[in-house]
Amino acid sequence: MITWKHYNPVQIIAGLDSRKEIANYLPNTGKILLVTTKGMIERGTINEFTNYLTLPYEIFIAAPEPNLDIIDNYYTENKEQEFSIIIAIGGGSVIDSAKALSCAFAQKEYDLPLQAWLRDKKEKPSIALPLIAMPTTAGTGSEVTPFATIWDKKNMKKCSLASQVCFPKIAFLDPLFTKTLSWKLTVFSALDTFSHALESLWNKHATPLSLFYAMRAINMVMDSLHYIEHDSFDMKNRYRLQEAAMLAGVAISQNHSSIAHAISYPLTLHYNVPHGLACSAFLLPIMEKVISENAFMLNLDESFINKLHEFLTRYKPYVLIRKYCSLSEAQSKINEMFTPERAGTFVLPLTTDDVLAILQKGYELQ
Repeated sequence: MITWKHYNPVQIIAGLDSRKEIANYLPNTGKILLVTTKGMIERGTINEFTNYLTLPYEIFIAAPEPNLDIIDNYYTENKEQEFSIIIAIGGGSVIDSAKALSCAFAQKEYDLPLQAWLRDKKEKPSIALPLIAMPTTAGTGSEVTPFATIWDKKNMKKCSLASQVCFPKIAFLDPLFTKTLSWKLTVFSALDTFSHALESLWNKHATPLSLFYAMRAINMVMDSLHYIEHDSFDMKNRYRLQEAAMLAGVAISQNHSSIAHAISYPLTLHYNVPHGLACSAFLLPIMEKVISENAFMLNLDESFINKLHEFLTRYKPYVLIRKYCSLSEAQSKINEMFTPERAGTFVLPLTTDDVLAILQKGYELQ
């Protein structure tokens, strides 16, 4: 009987200025679809990066929280273009948009492929264009996962495009891309990494490798984040946060995320809570429940648990979320917080009352 398995095909190239090596990983012919943000263009980052490209390129500007209809419309308007590879330079939303586009441009079956896969529940894509992911935040780990979060704003629904073909071919970890990230976004991104890693420790699908990667990611975030508060251009610790995000991403690529993420999605969808904040806001009461049931997937000593507690009480995501929604507003979305692919991975059985209690305890923390 198979007790666990591990598959992650992403080649990782890491280090300061590693982006300059991009030409060594491009095909000899064809055209690049470069997926990025308006901000990356305005700051000159894309202009500098394109100096290293050896092929013509087209730019797609991705929006925060990738919109199903916008991506489908772009595909419809550009499906005659012969892209040979996609490069994503941005945070999780950019990389997720690029994953969706890599699947869309590889297929010819549907005029509106995202609608077919996510609304009409057609079989998920089986082919995709090669994708190179270059994260500019240290949080989502999307550069090493087979998942893309796509938002169906028409039906007010979070969708997941999950397929092994969504794994990027290559991930570049160049901390230079993160140096202009504000302190606030640096914290929210690091909290996302912390959430992925911590959720791996109370995940019934955890594996020996996912637990190893998660533990290393947790320690790296706790050891490195505070340095950047005092030196925004600390490239050593910005790189360590990138590595932590990647490691936590590898962990969730195996075991998926869990209840904290299930709680987060309706809060982002309805109240625009930034993802890293939404998925970390209730980690502390969830952790206390896991501790009370002695349900962590590996033995954690008391000093390590105290470090987890100290980290969360230092950055207080449970307080920051109150700027976006009240307890009653959060509790009103309780029925949307039981997505089986997320809540179903939690190591303990949960009822509606359990989750309501988690929300209540989170809002009571000071």
